[in-house]
Amino acid sequence: EETGLGKYIGEPDHFCEPVLGTLQPHATEPNTTAQLLLSMKDDHQQDCLLEPRNILKKTLSQLQQQGYSPCIAAEIEFYLQPLSELAAVEEPISQCFDINSADPYQHILNEIEEVAKQQHIQITGVVSESSAGQYEINLQHTTDLLALCDQIMLLKRSIKQVANQHGLRANFLAKPDMHKAGSDMHFHMSLLDQKQQNLFSSVSDGLSELLLKAVSGLLLLMPDSMAILAPNLNSFRRFKFGNHVPLEANWGLNNRNVAIRIPCSDQENQRLEYRVAGADCNPYLTIAIILIGTLYGLTHQLEIPKQINQLTFKSKHYLLPIEQIEALKLFKNNKILAEYLGKEFLELWCTVKQAEHQSVHSQITSIEKSWDI
Repeated sequence: EETGLGKYIGEPDHFCEPVLGTLQPHATEPNTTAQLLLSMKDDHQQDCLLEPRNILKKTLSQLQQQGYSPCIAAEIEFYLQPLSELAAVEEPISQCFDINSADPYQHILNEIEEVAKQQHIQITGVVSESSAGQYEINLQHTTDLLALCDQIMLLKRSIKQVANQHGLRANFLAKPDMHKAGSDMHFHMSLLDQKQQNLFSSVSDGLSELLLKAVSGLLLLMPDSMAILAPNLNSFRRFKFGNHVPLEANWGLNNRNVAIRIPCSDQENQRLEYRVAGADCNPYLTIAIILIGTLYGLTHQLEIPKQINQLTFKSKHYLLPIEQIEALKLFKNNKILAEYLGKEFLELWCTVKQAEHQSVHSQITSIEKSWDI
């Protein structure tokens, strides 16, 4: 209601049409129920540009018009948790990357993989993560970025449904427990030309110029993009020292503490890993932000920041906002993001998120009540 798009304008209907290729069987009732994604049109029967999927479609088109075809893979982290607090006391212990110890949730992970196959979602790997009950699912890289985001949305829904059938909760909060690791959503990206050749490849031992230009654009817009990458108050609880989470807009080679990591690879398969977003992010909007930064870096002469191991204490550091209201202010005032995302979307996003933030702070916590001395 705070946006003026509800009762104030009479709650009008808008036409929605099916997204081709998204008719799939329901995760837990595949023989009786199907599911289908829809996309909304505006008053002129054009794509509604308040819808994240349509924002990504528009941004992707702008990059493709320049002759670039981004290829992206996604990594999604989440927790499997007992529904009851009593069961949580006996929480199973899992060891990160351990190939010998049995995982008590292995049968559930197997079922998730089977459901993904039924829905034509290409999972390339499932691994236990750094905390007990935490897992990471990797999705196949693709140039069909709309389909990739569709698959992320369907997979998260399916994982929740399968977990519920087994008396568990699948938790995609960025920080479900302050004493445990947060959950991220990382994206690996390379850039292909019209012949499907990787433009980030380098003929020498160094990094390609196009890769560095993309990194420069991504880092420039990163602090002001945090309102999208960390979409709610809980999202910002990840950003603490010692949590293997980036606290500034920086990059480095094979370094998991930075915002943009250049993974180990041969020259032909060079790519970047965007490591800022949490598991609670909207994938359509997050990939749109990545594409905007990439496009801006490729089309403007920007300074290439030094990689992290070359920085000194006196070097210029670009810190990321770690509070939601600060992030929203930066986001709202960025003219580059407003141009690509649309000023109306940007203002609506800020209005809704400020209202959500206020609703949380309007509640008195049990800790505050204990201060009545």
